[in-house]
Amino acid sequence: MRGWQLRTRNLLAAGALLGMAAAAPAQTAAYKCAGRDGTVLYSQVPCPGARVVGDKPAHVTNKWKQPPQDRAKIARRALLSPVDRQECGVLDEWMREQETMLKAKGEAVTLQDEMPLVQNKKRFRELRC
Repeated sequence: MRGWQLRTRNLLAAGALLGMAAAAPAQTAAYKCAGRDGTVLYSQVPCPGARVVGDKPAHVTNKWKQPPQDRAKIARRALLSPVDRQECGVLDEWMREQETMLKAKGEAVTLQDEMPLVQNKKRFRELRC
């Protein structure tokens, strides 16, 4: 084959591939509509009050990711002043460290060892963290 024939054949093949790609059906949205008698209808054409369904990407869960903080705690702390909110965060950390220290001591824990944790828990409750 000559060079120009080869180029022409390649161009025709590329054009055919593009034509097939353009002719492929595009993904269309589906609409959820309410029927006259209260039934649910699905359509490719939007109707009054229709809701688009099936256009969201699949939800992917990462099982290794740390779960979000407790919603109730977030709601409680949102009502606090910024200073109190910061103090609650510090108290969280201190109490965690104190509990770890007390567990490490085991049976040798004294009342003096437990008092800082008791005082921090009391302050935690007073702030309503």
